[in-house]
Parts: sequence; C-alpha cells; structure tokens
Amino acid sequence: MTINWRKTLSPLGVLLICEMIGRAGLIDPFFLPTPSAMLTSLWGMTITGEIFPHVGISILRALSGYLIAAVLGLFIGLLVAWSRIFETIFDPLIELIRPISTFALVPVMFVWFGIGNASKTAIIVKGCFFPIVINTIAGIKGVDARLVQAARSLGAEGRRLWTMVLIPSAMPSIITGMRISTAMSMLSIVGVEMLAADSGIGFLVIDAQRTFATDRMFAGIIVISLMGFFLDRVARLVQKRVLSWHTETSMAGIG
Repeated sequence: MTINWRKTLSPLGVLLICEMIGRAGLIDPFFLPTPSAMLTSLWGMTITGEIFPHVGISILRALSGYLIAAVLGLFIGLLVAWSRIFETIFDPLIELIRPISTFALVPVMFVWFGIGNASKTAIIVKGCFFPIVINTIAGIKGVDARLVQAARSLGAEGRRLWTMVLIPSAMPSIITGMRISTAMSMLSIVGVEMLAADSGIGFLVIDAQRTFATDRMFAGIIVISLMGFFLDRVARLVQKRVLSWHTETSMAGIG
C-alpha cells in the first residue's frame, strides 16, 4: 500500500492553519483545541494503551456486521438478478426498508437483541446491506446484452454463463458497493456506540464530551477518521487486485 505524499499536503495545510488560529487566540480552545493539543492527548492515550481496546472493539464490531451484510447482500442480489420470482418478493421489501434511517431502527434492535454486541452488529448489517445488494443487482442487470448473446452463441449457458460472463462483468459494480459499505460500517458503529455502549471509539468520543475534555474528544475523532481512511485504503487495494483485469482493459484504449 503506497502513499502519495502530495495528497497529504492539503490535510497538513488545514492542520497548520488550525494550529495558527488556535495559537493566535482567535478561537477558544474549549471549542476547537489546537491540533498539537489533540495529538498530545492522542499520544497520551496511546502511551497508556487506553485507545487500543476501544479501537479493537469498534473494528471487530464493524467487520462482523460488514461480513454478514456482504454475504446476505451478494446472495440476495444474485437471487433477485437471477429470478423474476425472487425479484417480485424482495424488490418491494428492499425499497421499503432502504429509506429508513439506520438510527431510527436502533430502538427496535435494542428491543429485539438487547444492548449487547448483537444489536450493534444488526445495526451495522442494516447500514452495509443495501449498497451491496443494490450494486449487485444493478451490476448483473447492467451487463451488455450483446455480450450475453455472444457468450450463448459460443455455448455458455446456466452456471458457465454466470461464472464466466455475468458475475465477472458485474464485479466492478459489486466491488464498488462493497467499498461504499466499508464507510457505512464505520458510520453505523460509531453512531450506535455514541448512543448506547460502554466501549468502542464512539463511546470514547461521547464520554469525553460528557466530561468536557474536548482535546480527548477531538483526538477520538481523529482516530475515527484514520480508521475510516485505513479501511478505505484496504478496500481500494482489494478492488485493485480483484479488478486488475478491468483496469487494464479500461486503459487499453487510451493512447
């Protein structure tokens, strides 16, 4: 995983400006601590080891919900794209549930699963499921009909048509949906940890807010940003590896 250092200039520039504004006394440090104060607080939590259990718990919750959503999303998405019967069954349900805010379902999840990890995982599943299932359906249904006809003329039918033509052609859309869901997993877990949890990075942030420790609060927000950035980079790396053939094909006509 390589880093384009030129892309770090804008974040570093923002941090430098915030530091200068804070040191000039233009903004009360209670409302916006200087980046140096945030990093000092973060370093302190790192040295004491306080930050690591919270990060580990959040990542474990996010990954468990994400993986369940990925399996369900791919399975149902392929079923809907494969059969009109399943499309008739699932499409109305998907379109009725999808617009409901994930956090509007938090009380329901707590009633059904309690306030433990099961309810938090269910909330993450809800947040991650729909980008995956919708992109899977769109990817399969968006395969060029001429490509399908050409494959059938060469004898590809049934399983061979799906494994050699439809699914590979839909992979860019499917992987995009899965990448979008990595961000949704972080949004969901941090939000639910702020509402009802005694651990996790979301809890760390809201607990710091309750005690008016704004430097710790912003330090936690920095960690959330870094976690999301790291997960997105991992998703990009997977996308690059899985779709290397697609990138090469897309670039082949440029010259």
